[in-house]
Amino acid sequence: RFRSRRALELSGGQQKMVALARALMAGRRLLLLDEPFEGLAPALARRLGEVMANLKAERVSVLIAESNEAHVRDLLVRTFRIERGRVTAEAGAVSKAAVE
Repeated sequence: RFRSRRALELSGGQQKMVALARALMAGRRLLLLDEPFEGLAPALARRLGEVMANLKAERVSVLIAESNEAHVRDLLVRTFRIERGRVTAEAGAVSKAAVE
């Protein structure tokens, strides 16, 4: 039922999912996401979380700017809290072996 609809006819959450799908199809190794869960219905938010969890197995890195930590808590490997342009907290430092 969605196949025949244009992206502009979809809800905001559905449009976000289309944008993510397009980015994934491009085969990039790094995704930059700004508030990806904002405005999503709970079912879409859960599905987005599942998709993002699977990206690690695909060796895709994701940089997420998210104001609601609850949405991304289980996805995080490394976190930075930025307030007024300054890093005020950091957690989950990556080992040198993990980077190589």
